[in-house]
Amino acid sequence: KFITKQEAYSIDVAAISTFFESNVYQRIMQSDEVRREMRFLTEIPAVEIDNTLDLLPDDASVIVQGAVDLCFVEDDGIVVLDFKTDRVDNLKELVSTYGEQLEIYSAAAQKIFGKAVKERIIYSFHLNDSISF
Repeated sequence: KFITKQEAYSIDVAAISTFFESNVYQRIMQSDEVRREMRFLTEIPAVEIDNTLDLLPDDASVIVQGAVDLCFVEDDGIVVLDFKTDRVDNLKELVSTYGEQLEIYSAAAQKIFGKAVKERIIYSFHLNDSISF
């Protein structure tokens, strides 16, 4: 009852099934703490957002608001996961486009959980694959 019939017919069920068979999904299921659509509002040093902002005082910061698609905790740290549907040719394109975004998400997750982020993952439903960095 969350989507219309038209929306339901547009879903790539095979791509979703492939995700549920993935190693990433198995790791999520093994975690004792999983957060979906984790909204955040955090303060980050301005130079972490844009290192060309060196004209600002050293302690300058920016407020960032966003939502992490999913993060989960493993024994040795937090994993931040971002889902993408972009029609790209390879996973490295997604890292190039969204890598900075995941760095910001990671900084927020680290503050929220009080633990280090050990890994960032982009999962591509178009490519049915993931990349960690």
